[in-house]
Amino acid sequence: SASKSVTSTLVGIAQDEGLLSLDDPASDYIPEWKGTPSEAVTIRNLVSNDSGRFYSFESDYTDMAVVARDKTAYAIGLDQQHEPGTHWDYNNSAIQTLEQVISEATGQDMEEYAQEKLFGPLGMSVSIKRDQAGNPLAFMGVQAGCEDMARFGYLFLQEGAWGDEQIVSSEWVAEATEFETVAELIE
Repeated sequence: SASKSVTSTLVGIAQDEGLLSLDDPASDYIPEWKGTPSEAVTIRNLVSNDSGRFYSFESDYTDMAVVARDKTAYAIGLDQQHEPGTHWDYNNSAIQTLEQVISEATGQDMEEYAQEKLFGPLGMSVSIKRDQAGNPLAFMGVQAGCEDMARFGYLFLQEGAWGDEQIVSSEWVAEATEFETVAELIE
């Protein structure tokens, strides 16, 4: 889950830089989804886990997370199971597709972007694990110690600021930490 928070924050930083928008179709960055039911999936849907992308426990936790050599390609190649925005799943595969979104939007490898825009400025000594194809793991790959995660948490307590530098906008922090009650989620 910490990796998903880092990935989400990288999306927020890229949005702050004008490189993408949460409401962009993810297919702008994942051309394989053009002309398919996944064309309507937005980056917001991916970050919010309501993309409707295919999910099953076996697919997510075995086929993609353990077996697939290229986890990004596997995740992108899954079908659309539900209409975007209508169904919530804790979907590791959908989060992994953000690796391609971030890389395409920024023109950088996701880990390089993270080092430059997030880890470096915060003084974090962090790496992101990669799959056998060399893709950074967006859903579970952050390798960080307690002090590094404390720095990340403190960034959010300071509304995205680190000293005099705004790492990610306070608007992103507010939206990313907005809590919905269980009752609101099932309405």
